[in-house]
Amino acid sequence: MLGSARILALVLIAIAACSPRIDQPEASAFRVGAARSEILTTFGKPAREASYLKSDDSIWGAIEEFWSRVPLGSTVEVWSYPVRGGTIELYFIDGSNEIQGIGFAPTGAIYEPSS
Repeated sequence: MLGSARILALVLIAIAACSPRIDQPEASAFRVGAARSEILTTFGKPAREASYLKSDDSIWGAIEEFWSRVPLGSTVEVWSYPVRGGTIELYFIDGSNEIQGIGFAPTGAIYEPSS
């Protein structure tokens, strides 16, 4: 049988795991035009990095609205950071040094193609 100290420790761990992280920045902390070096200095390395080549195909997700501004044949590098309420995506076209677009995916969002 678990002692009361162990039970209390398990309860505190469970609460901490379910609670939102208060050290996550607000989505508004990111802005178009900010340099990569500024982002890395302020927020560290992205939680996720991806790269997409623009073709005639559609794309789904937080990038949908930005995708129409990407020239055909260009590559978009995406840096993702957890923020309060979801994930922020930073878009760099063709190796640009500055953020050229930003997308936001609320926690729990599911993106599907429209019919």
